Amino acid sequence: MRYFSLFIISIFTFVSCESNSNNDNSIENAEVESLPKYSFTNFEQKISYCIGLDHGTSSRMFLNSENFIGKFNLKDVEKGMIDYLKGTDLRIMPYEVDSVLNLYLVDNGQVDSSIVSSADGSFAYGISEAQVLVASLVSRGIDQTMVVDLLTAGIEDGMEGHTPSVPLKDARIEVVAYYSGINKDAGEQFLAQNIEREGVLGTKSGLQYQVFEKGNGIKPTGIDTVLVHYTGRFIDGREFESTIPSMIPAKFTPLGLIPGFAEGLQLMNEGAKYRFFMPYQLAYGEKGSAGIEPYSALVFDVELLKVTKFVPNY
Repeated sequence: MRYFSLFIISIFTFVSCESNSNNDNSIENAEVESLPKYSFTNFEQKISYCIGLDHGTSSRMFLNSENFIGKFNLKDVEKGMIDYLKGTDLRIMPYEVDSVLNLYLVDNGQVDSSIVSSADGSFAYGISEAQVLVASLVSRGIDQTMVVDLLTAGIEDGMEGHTPSVPLKDARIEVVAYYSGINKDAGEQFLAQNIEREGVLGTKSGLQYQVFEKGNGIKPTGIDTVLVHYTGRFIDGREFESTIPSMIPAKFTPLGLIPGFAEGLQLMNEGAKYRFFMPYQLAYGEKGSAGIEPYSALVFDVELLKVTKFVPNY
């Protein structure tokens, strides 16, 4: 599962070549050009634009990265994203996207435009990017609060590298703060309801857990080595990490893990299967991690396969 300097230079070059009588008007026009394109009268408008700007900029940077530059036409990607989000007629239907991209992107990381054109492959990629964004908004329960015209305006500015109406750094701070608040509230509400469910237990730290199989082997300490299969999910069910697809278990020492995982493993006997529900304080905290947003409560399914006791080397 990642500007406008040439335009400003051209304005002032033009100004310097004009006569004195026209100079004042040219400067006035330059000042108008440099003003923000969009203004906002409420939070929903501003955050919609900021989310779009963040997503559009990240998409442009990703597609201009070393491994992808030149493989997609950015204008067609942008059009696919915006057409999907605005609900306009699509030349490629959402159910066709996977098939189109599978024909356009070949196994060696290159593209093949002999069957699918670059324009269509890029448009399909844009639709897939828009679907990812919509899924993110839906999972947070904010899809109905988005001002679509400003969301797509932000995407356009981000994809085309326009001077944004909100500086990119400020926009990203706004988005992180907004998502963090949503994550914190959603996690607290989820855990408050979850602890009332039958079979869910809790510890003093706030860790919640459910036992599927008790196991009959030894329990690990914080310094032992454990072999486990696990799947990590967000509270809305989205999976972010798992050993199951590869069938290669993970090996680590509990003390080297996030607090909730370390505590949970030490509750288990070898052979046990548990589900852990972790408040953000026991997961990746207020800062988050790669792929994990700040203040995210997490759910882990864990099977403890083997415990190897620590042997001191004197």
